[in-house]
Amino acid sequence: MLLIAISFFTPFAVPLLFLLVSNLFDILGYHFTLIRRTNTMPEKEIIKAYRINQLMFDVMLFIFLGLLLGWIPSLCGVILKILGAQDITYYIFLKKPLPQEWHWLKWTPLGWFKNVLTKNEVVFQAIAGLLICIVILLLHFNLI
Repeated sequence: MLLIAISFFTPFAVPLLFLLVSNLFDILGYHFTLIRRTNTMPEKEIIKAYRINQLMFDVMLFIFLGLLLGWIPSLCGVILKILGAQDITYYIFLKKPLPQEWHWLKWTPLGWFKNVLTKNEVVFQAIAGLLICIVILLLHFNLI
């Protein structure tokens, strides 16, 4: 709730708000609904259906935050998600160790070149996304 209020005063909080809300959807949708109830992975078709719902949620979140708080800050949230920061925060919030191999991040920029990413590659990519977002926001608001 505090992050929502802060987002109205500083655009630098909007990408974090995007990340947190998207992450909440992922934790409630994927972890608690699909994974936690069983010891086996759900069928691939169920995972594909969930991923479509997740994508639609993220698009709606981008549009909502863009209309309410600004398109550039909202786009920075999408950039963080695309570069893997949301996946890292997913594990942090669930208090689980980061996996050594990330086979599901094929849609990220490093994933286009390599099918299975290492933990270090994912962390590097997420840090690069954070730096890109900071620079974009600083340039957009003429702070540099």
